[in-house]
Amino acid sequence: MKISSNFALFYGILLGDGCLFRYENARYICVTCDLHSDKPMFSKLLPIIEKIRGKPVKVRERTKEGKIEIQFSDKELFQKIANHGFPIGKKGTDLIISDQMLPFYKKIIQGYFATDGCLVITNNNGILYPRIEFSSISKKLLNQVNCFLIKEGINSKVYLSKTYQNSWNDLYRIQINGKKQLKLFKKVIGFFNPKHESRSKLFLK
Repeated sequence: MKISSNFALFYGILLGDGCLFRYENARYICVTCDLHSDKPMFSKLLPIIEKIRGKPVKVRERTKEGKIEIQFSDKELFQKIANHGFPIGKKGTDLIISDQMLPFYKKIIQGYFATDGCLVITNNNGILYPRIEFSSISKKLLNQVNCFLIKEGINSKVYLSKTYQNSWNDLYRIQINGKKQLKLFKKVIGFFNPKHESRSKLFLK
C-alpha cells in the first residue's frame, strides 16, 4: 500500500480517537467517537476506509455508552500503519507523526482535529471570539503540529493545559485564537468533521 491522502487522513483520525491492538492471531484497527456529535463524520469516514483496504467495514453504535465505533481486523493495513510510527496498544507521551508522513501533514492534521480537536467560543473581558484547540498528553505530537501550522502562517501556541497529582500524564493544548485565524485554518487545513464545519460557519457570521 502506498501512502495516499485518504491514508493520511485516516492516520490522523487514529492519532486522535483510534488505536491498534492485537488479540490472539488477529490485528485490529479501531476508531471510537461520540455517537451523538460524531455520527455524521462516520458516514464520511466509512467509504474512505473501505477504499483504503478494498473491503467493507461496519459501523457499530454502542447506545448505552453513547459511542460509535468502527473496528475491524486487517493485518496488512495494521502493519502499514504501525510501520509509519503508530504505536500498538496504548498511546503515550511519545506519540508522534513519522518523517515518512511529512508530505501529507495537512491531511493528517485535518484527521487529527476531526477526532481530537474542538472549536469553541471564548469570552475575553466581554469580547467573544472563536478558539481552535487540540489536546494531547504527547507534547511531542503537539509541537510537530504547532510547527507546521506556524510555517503555514497560522498563529498557534502549545500550552500546558492540566497537571495531575497522581500517575496521570500532563495534558497539553494547542490554541488558535480569533476569526482571522479560524478563516486561515479552514482554508489551509479544512474540516473533515461536519460538526466543526457547521460551528465554523456559525462563528464566522
